[in-house]
Amino acid sequence: MTAVTCVSVTGCHAGLELLERLAFRREDLAASLPRLAAGAGVSQLALLSTCQRVELYAVSAHPQDARLLVRALGNEREVPAGVLDAAGAVRTGPDAVHHLLRVTAGLTSFVLGEREIVGQVRAAAEASRVAGVSGPELNRLLACAVSASRRVHRETSFAASGRSVAGAGVDAVTSWRDGDLRGCRLLVVGAGEVAMVVVTRAVRAGARVTVANRTLRRTERLRDAGARVVDLAEVERLLETTDAAIVATAAPHHLVEARSLRAARSRSAQPLLLVDLSMPRNVDPAVREIPGVELLDLHDLGQVAGSEARSLACDVDTAEGLVREEAARYLRWLETRTAADQVRRLRADAEAVAQEEARRVAGRLPPELQAVVEEAVLRTARRLAHGPTVTLLDAAQHGDQELVALLSGVFVGADVSAQRARASSDLAEAS
Repeated sequence: MTAVTCVSVTGCHAGLELLERLAFRREDLAASLPRLAAGAGVSQLALLSTCQRVELYAVSAHPQDARLLVRALGNEREVPAGVLDAAGAVRTGPDAVHHLLRVTAGLTSFVLGEREIVGQVRAAAEASRVAGVSGPELNRLLACAVSASRRVHRETSFAASGRSVAGAGVDAVTSWRDGDLRGCRLLVVGAGEVAMVVVTRAVRAGARVTVANRTLRRTERLRDAGARVVDLAEVERLLETTDAAIVATAAPHHLVEARSLRAARSRSAQPLLLVDLSMPRNVDPAVREIPGVELLDLHDLGQVAGSEARSLACDVDTAEGLVREEAARYLRWLETRTAADQVRRLRADAEAVAQEEARRVAGRLPPELQAVVEEAVLRTARRLAHGPTVTLLDAAQHGDQELVALLSGVFVGADVSAQRARASSDLAEAS
């Protein structure tokens, strides 16, 4: 039975340093994918590498040992398997399929419903084809993920302006500033998609934006959008003079600690708003105890959003339903494809019995009638096999492997019965 396996390492759980060690450039995939497939013992493999995650999707003819996938990834990036075991998540079967569709629809992204991931999934599919490690099951899975994403964005309002966590963060700062961001000294911690949305909206509203990030190689577009870019180490110093800060990274720990912020704020009397858009949270909740400091996290933003939050929750429910529907569609197709061998066996056995009987009966007829009889018997056998074939495919779609196995061998029993009937007939003639 065809098996789908996913090994997922995300920034939320692994941390930026490990994620950067595991990251693949698109130009590296053509060389890396064949080695990864060989190391994992699979013929079909796709690799999704983004600023938030590194994931392997493998398809094999039999259940796959996920440890081989983990080991192959570790060997390729010189990361101990034990480190990946602790940082990664393994999903198999329907869970792996459902996960990919949720990822592609943007349901696991920091910007809910973000669309850049769709292009990254398409790139992963193309890289697999170029590297020679694609196949019909994997290609269909990736295409299904893209299709699910299209449906989600077509049937929800995720793509509408402001419908994102990043937009809610900017709205919170704007409200705190009495509706005017002009001249606001805004610090943005992080350089991912959330930061891009924040910078674009805040600069357009007249804010003076500074972006702090661990690595500067991904910040060019933020500069182009009008932000000043500094190293992450500058955050503590900048918090002394910043009016507001929006924190949105994949770091699994606090980037703003209460103790260091208290020391920084002791040198400043102006109020400070911190908006933490990260999960897990990047701002120590204890900063709420510091005079003049206000903290809003994702829970707080949900409370403030009111009807907007309820509308967003409705969109999420719709999106999740669409993803489940598309995942079920793919799994039905996969079960049907997996049953192809059993269908061929059923039909071949039926035809073998028919041909043997036709030859036995037609051998007693004139030559001009033999071909007619053989064709008629064979056509009848094919018609008789149609019903069991349909039932077999339906059983495969519903995961009833016991019935699939029973039906695939139904005409083997008929062959045995035919042999016994012939033996009885020959005995009768002899007597």
